[in-house]
Amino acid sequence: MIIMEKTCGSYKCDVMQEGKRIGRMDGVNLIQWFVKNRYRYTGTFSRFVTNDPNESQSGMDIDIIFSNKRVIIKDAKIEWIKSQNQNGTFHAARIESYEVV
Repeated sequence: MIIMEKTCGSYKCDVMQEGKRIGRMDGVNLIQWFVKNRYRYTGTFSRFVTNDPNESQSGMDIDIIFSNKRVIIKDAKIEWIKSQNQNGTFHAARIESYEVV
């Protein structure tokens, strides 16, 4: 049985790699799939802007922070980025929530 539902979306998200902020993503949407008794997470983004343009590439492992929803997409891997517009897709290992202290 496959169940698909839109989990969340945000206009602007912070992108972290190894504990430091490397940039932001605009227009992020995340879809949660339930396939073969486990959850899978895939998503899209309309733009990925990094502090260092060389860091913006496919295959990166990042964390995406939805600050307006208090959600962190952990261990996301960028599948592809269209170089001209910087839009693309990713898949993630899990989703976590956090509290503002």
